[in-house]
Amino acid sequence: MDKNRSELFAHFSYDDSLTYEALLEVEEDLTRDVELLLQRAGAAHLDFTPLGDALMFQCVFEAHRLYVYRKIALEIAALLPQGVRGRLLCVDKNFESMHVFWLRPGEWQEEERPVPADPPANLKTWRIASADAPDAAAGETEDGEE
Repeated sequence: MDKNRSELFAHFSYDDSLTYEALLEVEEDLTRDVELLLQRAGAAHLDFTPLGDALMFQCVFEAHRLYVYRKIALEIAALLPQGVRGRLLCVDKNFESMHVFWLRPGEWQEEERPVPADPPANLKTWRIASADAPDAAAGETEDGEE
């Protein structure tokens, strides 16, 4: 049984004002400092991925604890240098909620977003042909559009 009930995803982007050399230094410091922070917070399976002018990471936690994510957001915002901003997405594996954090040097904002059991009414519906519905055309929507 999976003991990790929550996942944290992050995306940091670098401003064009950073030189290539400064970006590499910032990325190295940010990776080191955030990795230590996440380990102290109880994160497991840390995976950092630098990608051009962005740095992404992913990790898991045993529980979905908002106070832990708020502390992580606060501490990352405190160490972000000018020219770097970030976003965190915290997902409860029960799909009860997700939390999105926007990080800037010295500040952060958050929003909780529920994950409803049923989709919103205005979404496009895609149908596939199956044994239960032999007349349905693959890729056709409920209203007949393709």
